[in-house]
Amino acid sequence: MKTEENRIEMGKNAEVGLLDRIAAESGCMYLSDLRNCISKRCCSVVIAGISASDYPVKVWVDAVCYMTGTEEDFKTAEEAKQWLLKHLSGFRI
Repeated sequence: MKTEENRIEMGKNAEVGLLDRIAAESGCMYLSDLRNCISKRCCSVVIAGISASDYPVKVWVDAVCYMTGTEEDFKTAEEAKQWLLKHLSGFRI
């Protein structure tokens, strides 16, 4: 049943924090490596592959703040994800 599969997947993501997931999938040795995001392209690829709905907007806001050092207010998780992707790509926001 698709709904049950989605619930199980959401449960897995809840166990692994967004920042931990980005760091692990980007090959960062330490969570703090995300602050400098040594490989912005790699981080971008990982973030692009994460569904915004996997985490609540608050978690995405925290990731933006941690990775960029800026405090932003977003209404949706997708908005925060897209902002972070633009920031990592070097576009002025």
